[in-house]
Amino acid sequence: MQTYQWRVKKSEHGLSLENFIYKQLGDWSHSRVKDAIDRKRAFVNGRNVFVSKWNVKANDRVTFAPSTADTPVGRAGRDSVTGNAQIEAGRYRFVDVLFEDTYLICVNKPAFIDYESYMDVILSYLKRKNAGKGHPYVGAMHRLDKETSGVMVFTKKKIANTLADQFRERKIRKSYLALVSGAVADSKGVIKKPIEKGYFAEGKKVRIAEDEDEGKHAETHYMVKERYDKATLLQVEIKTGRTHQIRIHMESVGHPLVGDKLYGDTKALPFKRQALHAEFLEFRHPITNLKIKIQAPLPKDIQDLIGKLRDGV
Repeated sequence: MQTYQWRVKKSEHGLSLENFIYKQLGDWSHSRVKDAIDRKRAFVNGRNVFVSKWNVKANDRVTFAPSTADTPVGRAGRDSVTGNAQIEAGRYRFVDVLFEDTYLICVNKPAFIDYESYMDVILSYLKRKNAGKGHPYVGAMHRLDKETSGVMVFTKKKIANTLADQFRERKIRKSYLALVSGAVADSKGVIKKPIEKGYFAEGKKVRIAEDEDEGKHAETHYMVKERYDKATLLQVEIKTGRTHQIRIHMESVGHPLVGDKLYGDTKALPFKRQALHAEFLEFRHPITNLKIKIQAPLPKDIQDLIGKLRDGV
């Protein structure tokens, strides 16, 4: 396919890389541009940038080199459930529903699908399920990173959006399974380090704040579940919901997530994504007030990796 090159104008200074490329191409959807960036097709001043929210600067030289796998469907052609190329349309048509009633739907999100695209998946699922019964509603309550798998909850009625209050007031219990590099010394621990959000070196979105006034309080609890020669499997609960919280907190204590391209070491123990799975979510139903406990099984890729580690591979 054609390789594109552009020079960032003064009027385009500060645009995200995704928005800049989207503006130049004209016939690509946002999700396709983001997916191509994730596939490492974009370069800024000759350096590969795989963070779609990277801010470009005036006079930056942007190169975009999509492959045939990145063929666009166009802004008006979002006929696949993910908004991706038609060849990938069937990949996410199946929705792994863990719990559903009139007001809520809890699902097991697969890895490698971004938040916005997965919203489309859920909406498409509800349209198919309720064909002829009007336009379904989907309310977003929280996010997971593209590479993170596991439990997500969405509302199906606006009246249930009070669930967002539980997230904001930290009344929701969120538990993850995280495979981290190296041997974690203590059997359990708590990390309390303020997190500062922004755009930092190497495309990192957050960092540990040197001054508490510059960052927001973040608290992560962890417990060792299994130990291996090169890694440790942790059960992690976050008491706050900061961007990349588990990833930056574990990196800050010398045990980054296996496979984490931004905050980890992908060479020590190669894995195609950050080994993080949102295993468990507990909250009060926003309408009935009943306690809801949702658990998502560990995906096959992490299971296989753990199997190899247990065998000492």
